[in-house]
Amino acid sequence: MKTSSLVLTLALGALSARADILVPVLVNTQSLKGTTGFVDFQFDPGPISSQSATVKVEDFSGASYVAGSQIDTGGASGGALPSVVTLTNSTAYNDDYESVIFGGSMGFTLDFGGSAVSAPNGKASSSSSFGFSLSDINGNPVLTKDPNGFDLTVELNTNCAVTLTTPSPDVTITPEPSSILMMGGALLLFVFARYR
Repeated sequence: MKTSSLVLTLALGALSARADILVPVLVNTQSLKGTTGFVDFQFDPGPISSQSATVKVEDFSGASYVAGSQIDTGGASGGALPSVVTLTNSTAYNDDYESVIFGGSMGFTLDFGGSAVSAPNGKASSSSSFGFSLSDINGNPVLTKDPNGFDLTVELNTNCAVTLTTPSPDVTITPEPSSILMMGGALLLFVFARYR
């Protein structure tokens, strides 16, 4: 199993304005092309206390929604795909589950926001967890060997950092350019402070 992990630290205490964290995702679904299956987006708080956060699934493409199949649980709303799906970490289990006919390549952007991103209060003791998974028509996980069936996971940590893990070799994550610029700015501020 090929697992890659990328940590993006966007806790820029020296900068007062914080933007949403954008994560563009591309999934190679060529092996599933023309078949019917399911996409599942989940965003849940940690076990103790997590600060309020949202994730929007935007710009979805590469699969056709099967009419009448959307099931939203907890703080999930919006959709059906390709419309924007919004999940909050407001209950213990927040999930959007939809049946689709797969194309050869699937893409979407995750837009993390809310006070956990824009104004971390330092009081949260648990991160919030986002998970994306694909399954076949029988509900069996596809494109991953992850024991929990996830093709992508994102931890929104208590310090406004995200940890991205791709248990699926078919998932590619590209950090959004403005996030890279923000990280570069934070690094320059750190180097300048150390130099002084």
